[in-house]
Amino acid sequence: MKPETEARIRNVRKFGKNGWQLCQLAGFFLGVYVLGAWVKIALTTAGGRIDVGSFYSVNVDLLASASAKFWAFVVVTVVAGLFGWTLLHLYRLFRHLEAGSIYTKQNVYHLRQVGWLSMALALIQLLFPLLSFVLVELHLIEGTLVPPAGPPANGVSMFFGQSFAGVITASLILLASWIMDVGREISDDAEAMRREADLVI
Repeated sequence: MKPETEARIRNVRKFGKNGWQLCQLAGFFLGVYVLGAWVKIALTTAGGRIDVGSFYSVNVDLLASASAKFWAFVVVTVVAGLFGWTLLHLYRLFRHLEAGSIYTKQNVYHLRQVGWLSMALALIQLLFPLLSFVLVELHLIEGTLVPPAGPPANGVSMFFGQSFAGVITASLILLASWIMDVGREISDDAEAMRREADLVI
């Protein structure tokens, strides 16, 4: 192996180590956030909001009914669960990179899962507000239970723009996983051909 290649692999392994450590830290803060949000919902603390994402929030003052508490719990848990699941796949991907495993089926799988989960998080930015509106129309939750965290300056265009940007990012991650899978297959085929040539010789 060329010295340049060995140096690059060392950099990848170092990047993998830093990556999984960062995922651990992010997972810790995510757990603290979820526990704090659950306690706040359960105790209905007066004042303040529980922000979920960049523009979505639960107004704590309005959590009077059991149905309102349940919906707030669902919103926080689902979003945090998707974030946590994404962090788990990233953690495993970085651990493989630290071990020096780069073009492997496991890494392709984890990267692809990160892409699909990112897509789900982007679509949820549209889904939860729509579901909240339906529940309000059915008189199952209070009308102002889940308002925007802060009305965007450009109104609806920014609201959809944020979700669209998330979809684009997720699509790029899925594209990267596909390219990585193709590279892995080419590498495996080249290795198989090399071994066959060695046997012939």
